[in-house]
Amino acid sequence: MNYTQARDFFYFALVLSVPLKLILAGVLPLTGDEAYFVVWAQHLAPGYYDHPPLIGWLIHLCMQLSQHEIFIRLPSILAGYVLVWGVYSMVSPHDRTRAVLAASVLLLTPVFLLGVLVTTDTALILGMFLSAVTLHRAEIRNSPPLYLISGLFLGMAFLSKYFAVLLLSAYLVYFAARGIKRIARLGLVLAGFLPLAAFNLYWNYNHCWVNITFNLGRGGDAQFSILQPLLLLGILVWVLSPVLAVQLFRYRRQLPGSIHKSGHSLFACCAFVPLGVFFAASFFYSVGAHWILGFVPFLYVVYAALPGKSMTLGRRFMLGYALVHSLAVITALLLPLEILKDRPGLYRDAVFYMRPAEIAAELEAYQADYYTTPSYSRSAVLSYYSNEYFGVLGTGSRYGREDDRITDFRELDGRDILFLSRDDKIRMNRLTPYFSSVDTHMIRVRQTSFAVALGRGFDYAAYRTEVLAEIKHRYYSIPDFLPLGHCFFYKRYTFQPPCDIEGQIR
Repeated sequence: MNYTQARDFFYFALVLSVPLKLILAGVLPLTGDEAYFVVWAQHLAPGYYDHPPLIGWLIHLCMQLSQHEIFIRLPSILAGYVLVWGVYSMVSPHDRTRAVLAASVLLLTPVFLLGVLVTTDTALILGMFLSAVTLHRAEIRNSPPLYLISGLFLGMAFLSKYFAVLLLSAYLVYFAARGIKRIARLGLVLAGFLPLAAFNLYWNYNHCWVNITFNLGRGGDAQFSILQPLLLLGILVWVLSPVLAVQLFRYRRQLPGSIHKSGHSLFACCAFVPLGVFFAASFFYSVGAHWILGFVPFLYVVYAALPGKSMTLGRRFMLGYALVHSLAVITALLLPLEILKDRPGLYRDAVFYMRPAEIAAELEAYQADYYTTPSYSRSAVLSYYSNEYFGVLGTGSRYGREDDRITDFRELDGRDILFLSRDDKIRMNRLTPYFSSVDTHMIRVRQTSFAVALGRGFDYAAYRTEVLAEIKHRYYSIPDFLPLGHCFFYKRYTFQPPCDIEGQIR
């Protein structure tokens, strides 16, 4: 295949992807996590409970243009094209045809073609990829400013997710393989990275160490498993596509020489070092499928080192692979929700998340001082699709606890609070202890029902004793090895800070 043919195919893929991304971004209602990040964006802060803040900041900027779903998802839409540009720009100085083919294959990879949902991984992937691209250029030009900028991009990735440190470990392997004298260049990268990392750690010190404690508890207890690595390998093969995965494996012995010759050893380290860490960890811990996505784009630079016939085969297969996935998604979206009616619970959830504006419209008939649900996901979705902010009533889960900072239950003492259940019934024993009276109602949307309770005369003292104290115990227990800074939750609700062994406040 010559360059002109490869270029025309790329334009075809681009024409296919742009309207598809925009349609999906505009048609799909916000997921619970996306709506939760909108809550971050609407309550701008230097940090948030679950993760560092960058995605909230990016969504905040996009929402200055419009609050439509497409603009909220703009970071994810644009990030995909930044990756395509990055792969092309890295490969094109060596071979323009290979560069266009590799960029086309990335453009058509279903997880990136159809991936319009905005997540914390969006900012992580973008920051890490820009960091590696900048570092590659710094190596070519021996430019100290570019090394610093690479570190800044890595710091931005760290302000998205802590997995950015795995890219730093890849940099260490890359520089160490080139001799101890090259490690000094890593120092310049660290000079750009460390101020942003320190900013996040200082924020955590003054905010109950919430990012640290949340992420420390995600791995669970170590338990050996042979199935988890196989599952992770299967996910990687699905993401890349079977043909690309087989081709990379088939030429595994020739690839190191080809990669070294093209000067792309950095990208091989950025892909294989973190992925190797994840696979090693998967023998003992459950590794989230989305965790690997930040390091997959580097494989497309590696892919460009394959023989020309393999790249042509990959291009042809990926077009069909993309069309099959696209048709599957479009078909799923066109199916009526009523096909789930035989499973009432699942149907109710589908109605809530696929038709949230209709739920919000039904709730407009109820007047209260404050509006709540039992989960961050439902509260965030209703906050976006209604004119009211919805908080979380009850202990909730360890995820999505930013409402702890937003809602001050002291201010709700004696007020009337509306509560939307996730079911068609209200568990009264979870509400009556905290209100002088509770009225129950029912709303009906698309032939399914949701229970609504209106609690009158909220009893803050009882709620603090039972619910807030349990939240403190579950979600704001600061490990002994962390120095005690400020914690808004302890101060706001006058809880005693943690003590050391002798009983003295740390």
